[in-house]
Amino acid sequence: KFSTDGREVVAGSSDDSIYVYDLEANRVSLRTVAHTSDVNTVCFDDESGNLIFSGSDDNLCKVWDRRCFIGRDKPAGVLVGHLEGVTLIDSRRDGRYF
Repeated sequence: KFSTDGREVVAGSSDDSIYVYDLEANRVSLRTVAHTSDVNTVCFDDESGNLIFSGSDDNLCKVWDRRCFIGRDKPAGVLVGHLEGVTLIDSRRDGRYF
C-alpha cells in the first residue's frame, strides 16, 4: 500500500517481514521480521505514516509504530483471536480503527 503522500510503499513478504520502500530514494527504509509466517496484508494507518498494521498466516494482527523502532523491532500491539490467517487489513486512517 502507498502512503498518503505517495512517497513510500509498505509491503508484506513471504520471509515473515514488513518492508517500507522510500520511492524517492529508491531504497528500503525499514525492514522488520514481523510475524512467524507469511505476511499477507499491510497498510499505513494515519497521515504521518508512523503507524502500520499487518496481518499474517500466524493468525495475528499487529500494530507497528515506526517511532519506537530505535533499538528494538517489537510491535506496539498484537491482536489475537483469529482462527485462520489474516488476509486483508484496511484502515479508516483515524488512528483508532482498522
